[in-house]
Amino acid sequence: MEDSTALAGLDELARLLRRVSQELDKTVATCLGEASPGRWHVLNAVSDGQGRSMSQLAEVTQLNAATLTRLIDAMIADNLVHRNVDAADRRRVLVYPTRRGQLTHKVMNQALADSGISSITIGSEQVTQLLTALMDRIRVTDPLPL
Repeated sequence: MEDSTALAGLDELARLLRRVSQELDKTVATCLGEASPGRWHVLNAVSDGQGRSMSQLAEVTQLNAATLTRLIDAMIADNLVHRNVDAADRRRVLVYPTRRGQLTHKVMNQALADSGISSITIGSEQVTQLLTALMDRIRVTDPLPL
């Protein structure tokens, strides 16, 4: 494959993946009546009550540290989550849902179920496998030093 064709394909793939992600986030946020799906992602991550560190939440939500901190602070102000020092490692803080957060999570999930947006996952196993394989392929690619 010619370099210019390969680079154009890389650019198109990056743009398409970014657009799909943005459209999905926008649709989920609209179904939830939220500005973004961030609160839903956080509540999903902590819904089991086990507590998650900020770095774990950053990985799940794909938010940078500053944005995630502002989101968690707002969620604390709304009484959706609370922070506790990790008993195993006192340097680490874990985020847990409050009762109101658990109820909000249930309401959000019901709103998404009622909207029908979850139907896009029907038959998506193959797409998920392809995207996972693509992600693995990207991670393995060792760029040449400049």
